[in-house]
Amino acid sequence: MTNDQLKEYAARQKRLTGIIQEASGLVQKLDMEHCAQVLQQLRQKISSDTFKIMVMGNFKNGKSTFINALLGQEILPAYAVPTTAIINEIKYGEKPKAVLHFLNPLPEKMYDGIPEKALTHMRRFQMKDVPPIEMPVDEIEDYVVIPMGMEHKEAIKQSPFEKVELFWPLDLLKDGVEIVDSPGLNENPVRTQVTMEYLSKADAIIFVFSALAMGSAGEIAYIDDTLRKNGFGEQSLFCVVNRFDQLTSEREQQRLRKFSDNLLAPYTKHVYYTSAYKGLVGQLQNNPAMLDESKIPAVETALADYLANERGKIKLATPARELIRVIRQDALETTIPQRRNALSTDLDVLKQRYSEAQPEIEKLRQQKYLITSRTEAFIANLLPDIRRSAVNYFNSLPGQIRVWVEEYEPETKVSALHPKRDAEALSDELVNFIQNKIDGETREWLSGPFTNLVNDKVESLKDSLEGRLEEFFVSLDQVKVSVTGSHNIDTEDIPVWKRVVAAGGGLLIGDVGVAALGATTGLSSEFAKGIALQLGAYIGLAILGILNPFTIIAVIAASVIRGGLKVSEKAVKNAKEQVAATFCEEISGKSMQLVDTVVSGATENFDKIKDIISNSMDVEIGEMQKQLEGIIRDMEQGKEVVEQKSAQLSEYEKQLKGTAENLDTFIFELLK
Repeated sequence: MTNDQLKEYAARQKRLTGIIQEASGLVQKLDMEHCAQVLQQLRQKISSDTFKIMVMGNFKNGKSTFINALLGQEILPAYAVPTTAIINEIKYGEKPKAVLHFLNPLPEKMYDGIPEKALTHMRRFQMKDVPPIEMPVDEIEDYVVIPMGMEHKEAIKQSPFEKVELFWPLDLLKDGVEIVDSPGLNENPVRTQVTMEYLSKADAIIFVFSALAMGSAGEIAYIDDTLRKNGFGEQSLFCVVNRFDQLTSEREQQRLRKFSDNLLAPYTKHVYYTSAYKGLVGQLQNNPAMLDESKIPAVETALADYLANERGKIKLATPARELIRVIRQDALETTIPQRRNALSTDLDVLKQRYSEAQPEIEKLRQQKYLITSRTEAFIANLLPDIRRSAVNYFNSLPGQIRVWVEEYEPETKVSALHPKRDAEALSDELVNFIQNKIDGETREWLSGPFTNLVNDKVESLKDSLEGRLEEFFVSLDQVKVSVTGSHNIDTEDIPVWKRVVAAGGGLLIGDVGVAALGATTGLSSEFAKGIALQLGAYIGLAILGILNPFTIIAVIAASVIRGGLKVSEKAVKNAKEQVAATFCEEISGKSMQLVDTVVSGATENFDKIKDIISNSMDVEIGEMQKQLEGIIRDMEQGKEVVEQKSAQLSEYEKQLKGTAENLDTFIFELLK
């Protein structure tokens, strides 16, 4: 991949972290300790942040070969057989190594053939909270490839492995790019859930198709139903049609181009027709002509441009803008004038004012307690509505399942020639069909009615608390004015929710746990989307655990065989009826467990809102008291110390103004 643009981004990244370090030291000297801590967290986050490229596609579309071509080395084995549901994270390291991570908890039953080294390691920790283990890169295949002759779906369920981290000394990785090799889309619902958990972390998606089987309904449905709803679209979705060179005629290639361009036009501007094999060989043999023919460089250039510019600008501009607000509004326009006025006040007068303000400060604590209690009560009152919505949805599923099964026409035909094989294949097809339908329907409910309900509750919460929070902050600012004698506090233009989030560090860090607390708008509809995405994974895994598809397949297949196979249509009908009956029974019997999953997920996220609201008030009260008490201690040391502190204040002011100007220049150069 072309690294020049990524190196330029890395230089900007380093420059911004330097500015943040400088600002953090200055606000620390102003006793703005919470702000200083947040800035240090921000600096660490930005300096360690990488571009995460997620490569996905169906098994046997050439994902691993494409990744190897992109990196220019054979890092990933291009498996010719299915593997367990495991993610490969490819990162920079000084030397090649692999780190194998284990599931927690481990599966109750694990497949035969797990390497002895892994078994010994798990036993050493009594099969609980098993830490990662380092291993040679060339041993990866022993852990992720399913043993010959074993049913791979069962092996996936019984695999104890979560992911493999591969560390490799490549310039591209050193320049801040991580490659995530996801499980195949068409392998198993477990794989899909594993993949879903990584989507929220990805900066770009490379979706690998095969020119030999272009654009299946499942692939397009995944792009439409999952990737687009997770925010991947025209700029961030890169579609690669691999094995294009294997089409034997120019006419065939032109027809595929026209078909693929039309098929993918609604989803992305990036469609590339490649040969990953030629790209890899061209890299390994240093053959520029073959590499150019593979069209891999075209993908690299477009991807680097998007990451370093479009995505990179967002990654750096958002915290830079908010940092300017903190410096100018919180430090230069508020804290420094207050401290200057306080230092110029007679010590006894200042002490008297602070003493007289104690009842008001206590009232602030009482206001904080009442607001927090009201928030807790609100959350308790909204949960029945969320539970009711979930109950209605899961109660409706059995009826929908019966309709889906009745209308579905299986592709698998049951014959007398291979009764056991055909019966198992039919059952497998039916079970996978229903699981995918349930998963899709559940995500539709979560992104539609559920999201709308949560949005309504968020708006109600805002309406319920906004006036009280505004009263709290006005009272707090009045205390600051009355004690310091400063009259230039102007916070009327700051939305109350933005002030709440800023006090909790959410505006800068962007990692407060809920999408409701955004960088510019405070509580927003993104909160509901965040819960919906999180619950989609939770519910999907819960349904998989409840239904135990491998048992269902075995039972139905055996029943079909026992029922006789003289009439294929009757066998198919029996299988469909049994699938429907089994799923309906399991869903009905476990619906409350699924409802509890929804309610607990919503509760967890609303509790985070409550914590941030409560913490924001604690922070504002605590920072005010600490600064005032620090000034009083300084003044008690005499006139010389006061003059020294006043001079330092002027110096900090000058330095912060310079830092703000540096940030202005940084943002201008970044966005020009």
